[in-house]
Amino acid sequence: MNDNKIKYFSTGEFARLCRVNKKTLFHYDEIGLFKPDKILDNGYRYYSEYQLEVFDFILALRDIGMPLKEIKGLIDTRNITSVLEVFEFETNKITEEIKKLQRTKQMIGNKIKTLHDSFHYTEQIIIQEQEEESLILSNPLDGTKEPYDMENYMAHLDYCYANELAIGYPVGAMLTKEKLEQSNYYKYDYYYTKTDRHQRNEKLEIKPKGLYVVGYIRGYYDKTPLLYDKIMKYIKAHNLCIIGNAYEDVLVDAVAAKEKNDYMIKASIQIQER
Repeated sequence: MNDNKIKYFSTGEFARLCRVNKKTLFHYDEIGLFKPDKILDNGYRYYSEYQLEVFDFILALRDIGMPLKEIKGLIDTRNITSVLEVFEFETNKITEEIKKLQRTKQMIGNKIKTLHDSFHYTEQIIIQEQEEESLILSNPLDGTKEPYDMENYMAHLDYCYANELAIGYPVGAMLTKEKLEQSNYYKYDYYYTKTDRHQRNEKLEIKPKGLYVVGYIRGYYDKTPLLYDKIMKYIKAHNLCIIGNAYEDVLVDAVAAKEKNDYMIKASIQIQER
């Protein structure tokens, strides 16, 4: 091909076109990774239009973390088979990385939602319409364990992590309707972890959509019996009927609070008017 018909770029022009610093081109030349297409007698370096694709390839491999030494080896010996193998391998690696990033984004997003819920804190007992939620339940808790069933708690966490069900929500606790009616607020029946609405799992429990009496409390978990006592007095005073369990969500925990007294807990009990 006639050399006059080939478009050439100076080092500065090529660097601007590829959005890199000229020092990058000089460095790649020094290590033999990417050299100018031609160098004039006066030392001026020129890159041809045909080198753009190769340089984009180098940058793509660099940006996904491949060492320059490996990139050089591939460029020096490249053929259809070797390049295809690299593309397929790196595509799979990128796909896995995207999944991890999406999961991290989901976890952070759920942390944000939980913390935003803490802004609704009030010392008053309120009635709130709540949406359906999907929960992963622990095994039934052993009420004889003191101060709580640590074995079941750890087993529940292990299960959620092993099955990728931990998506940023703190572990909650459930009290059955029977426990509430017996004023037994000190021994939970289950631990639970909120999960995706469409998650299929043998431990899945649906928290029903409906009306809930809701109360908030600041402080550590040992203060929750006081909260339940307050909620139950409200239910009795307003002639409400308990039709479901109590769901206890931690809105602020060690992630956002240095002191236990700054924790925040929300308890919700499903009710209907008599």
